Amino acid sequence: MANIFYGLNIGRSAMLAHQTALDVTGHNLANVNTEGYSRQRVQLAPGMPTVTSQGSIGSGVDAEDVQRVQVSYLERQIARATVGRGHDRVLAQGLDEVQAVLDEPSESGLNAALTELWSSFDALAARPQDLALRAQTLDRAQNLATVYNQKVSGLSELRDRFDEAVDEALADVNTAIQELRDLNAAVAKAEAAGHQANDLRDQRDGVIREISGKLGVEVETDGSYLNLRVAGGGPYLVYETEGFEIQADRDEGGRLASFRVGSAPIAPDGGEIGAYLELRDQVIPGLQEELSRWMATVTDRINALHRQGTDRDGNPGRNLFVWDGDTTRVEAAPSTGVSKVTAGTGLEPGTHRMDVSVPTDPASLFSTADRGTGTADSGIVLQATGGTYRGEAAIGLDYHVRVTAAAGSTVSVALYRGDERIGEAVEVSTSGGTASWTVDGVDFQATVDAGTYSVGDRSDGLLTTGSVSLDGGPAQDVDLAQDAGVTLVGGVDLGFLPGGTAEVFFGGDPFSGGTFTVYAPDARLGLDPKVAADTDRIAAGLGSAAGDGETARLIADLAAQNLFEDVGETPAGYLGRIVQDLGATARDARVFDRASQAVLTQLEAQREAVSGVNVDEEMVQLLQYQRGFEAAARFVNVMDSLIDTLINRVGLAGR
Repeated sequence: MANIFYGLNIGRSAMLAHQTALDVTGHNLANVNTEGYSRQRVQLAPGMPTVTSQGSIGSGVDAEDVQRVQVSYLERQIARATVGRGHDRVLAQGLDEVQAVLDEPSESGLNAALTELWSSFDALAARPQDLALRAQTLDRAQNLATVYNQKVSGLSELRDRFDEAVDEALADVNTAIQELRDLNAAVAKAEAAGHQANDLRDQRDGVIREISGKLGVEVETDGSYLNLRVAGGGPYLVYETEGFEIQADRDEGGRLASFRVGSAPIAPDGGEIGAYLELRDQVIPGLQEELSRWMATVTDRINALHRQGTDRDGNPGRNLFVWDGDTTRVEAAPSTGVSKVTAGTGLEPGTHRMDVSVPTDPASLFSTADRGTGTADSGIVLQATGGTYRGEAAIGLDYHVRVTAAAGSTVSVALYRGDERIGEAVEVSTSGGTASWTVDGVDFQATVDAGTYSVGDRSDGLLTTGSVSLDGGPAQDVDLAQDAGVTLVGGVDLGFLPGGTAEVFFGGDPFSGGTFTVYAPDARLGLDPKVAADTDRIAAGLGSAAGDGETARLIADLAAQNLFEDVGETPAGYLGRIVQDLGATARDARVFDRASQAVLTQLEAQREAVSGVNVDEEMVQLLQYQRGFEAAARFVNVMDSLIDTLINRVGLAGR
C-alpha cells in the first residue's frame, strides 16, 4: 500500500501543474495585443498510477506539454492570400500614381494642349499676317512639346522609383530569409527535447507572412523546419538551416534586369515585387509607347503640312517640331509589304514613306551582304552583284506553307506563320497546282510544282511565288522564300537626318513603296530652333501665297481627321482611348485590391477565432486554475495535519 507521504506527492503535482497553467494563462493575457501570437494551452494528464495490494492508486496530475492552439492550413492559406494582397495593393496604388502623372482629362493635360494648338492655327488661318496670333501659335506649339516632355519625364521618374522599390523590397526579403533560417535552427534546437517552441514558431510564421507580402513563395513543412521556395516550383530560399539570398543584376541603364538564386534564374511574381515589376516593365513602357506613337503621328502630319507651306516672307516652310533622342521602336503594317525596319542613327519619329527600285530578278542576283545606295529624296537602288540570295521570309513574320497530308495524286498544304497554322488546308494535285489564302489582310497565292511530297515539307523548296495586295492596290509579286534589304542614307524631307541610316527589308520585285511609323518613347520633343526664334518662319500660307492662311487651315483641320488609320481614330479619340484603357485597368486593380483585402480579412478573422487570445475566456481559465491550485494547497494542508498527528501524537496515550 502507499505510504503516508504519498498524498503529499499528489498535492505537490497538482500545485505544480496548476501553477504552470496559471503561468501560461498569464502569458496569453500579456500577449493579447501581440500580432501573430497564438494562444497556448497546458495539456494536463493524470500521473502514472501506483499498483498496491488494494489496487491502482493515482499519483496526481502532470503538465505534459504547452500546446499552441493553431490550425496549420489556415496559416498556409493566409500566406498565399498575403501574396495576392501585396500584389493587388501595390498595383492599385501604382496605377493611381501613373494616372496622376498622365493627368487626363485636365486643363494641364496633353489633349488640352493639343486642342489649344488646333485653335491657334484655326485663328491664324483667318489672319496669317497677325504677329500676335503667330506668337500665340508658337507659344502653344512649345506648350504642347513641354507638356509632352513633362509626361514622359514623369513616367520615367515613376519607373525609376518603382525600380528602387523593387531593390528595397528585395533587401527586406533577403533579411527575412536569414531571419527565417535562424529561427529554423532555434526551433529545431529547442524542440530536440520533445517540447514545442511555441513563441519561436509564432515568430517564424510572422516572417513567412512578411516574405509572402513581397514575393510569391511556397511553404513546405518538414518536422521542426519550414522550408521556403520561390512559387511555381522555383529554387529554395530557405532549406532547414540554410538560407539562399536573391541576387539581382542590372542592365546598362542601371535598372534591375534579371534575378537569380545562386545560379538558378527566377522570375519574381506575386507580392509587392511582382506588382512593382509589372508597373515598371509593362504598364509604364506600354503607356510611353502609346503616347510616343500618338505624338509622333500628330507632329509628323503637322510637319508634313508645314514643310509644304510658305512662311511670312514667302520662303518654303520647315519642320515645326523636332525630336531629340534615339529611336527605339519601329512598326510596319503587314499590308505595306515591308518586312521590318531597324532604326538607325538619325531616323526621326513619325510616319515615313519608302520608295525603292530593284533589279528585275532579285531572287537570283542578290547576296546577303548587298545593300542599296542613294538618298531618301531620289530613291534607293539595290544593285545586283551576282550569286543567289538567301534571306529571311518575306513580310518579316516567316509566312510559309507546309504539307499537312500526302496521299496518292493529291497533297494538302496549309499556310503557317512561324509554328502557328493560320490558313486552312487546301488540296492540290501532285502534278501541279495553286493554293490561295487571305490572312492578316494579305492575299497569299502559292504554286505547287509537280513532284513527290511528304508530310512536313516546307515552302523553302516547295513554293516559290505568292502575291501581296498593298492597301487594295494592284497585286505585287513576292517571293515568299526571299527577302531583300536596303540602307536609306541621308535626306531630311522624309525625316532622315543627314548622315542617318535605317535598314529596311522588303520582299520581292517590283516593290514601289510603303510606309512605316517610328516611335521614340525616350526622345524629347521641341521646336525647330529657327522657327522658335522667329514667328515669321511659321508657314501659314501655301505655295507662293504667303498670306492666304491655307496651310494653317489644313493643320487646324487635322483635329477632325482620322490620323490613325489602323484604328480609324482622330488625335483626340486615340488619346482618349489611351486614357480610358488606363482608367479601366486602374479600376480593375482597385476591384482586385478590395477583393484580396476581403479574403485576407476573412482568413485572419478565422485564425483569430481559433488562435487569438479571448480575454473573457482567459479570465475564466485563470479562476479555474486558481481554484485548482487552492484546492491542491488545501489538500496538502490536510495531509500535513495527518502526518503531524502520526508523528507527534501517536504513542502519547500512556503519558
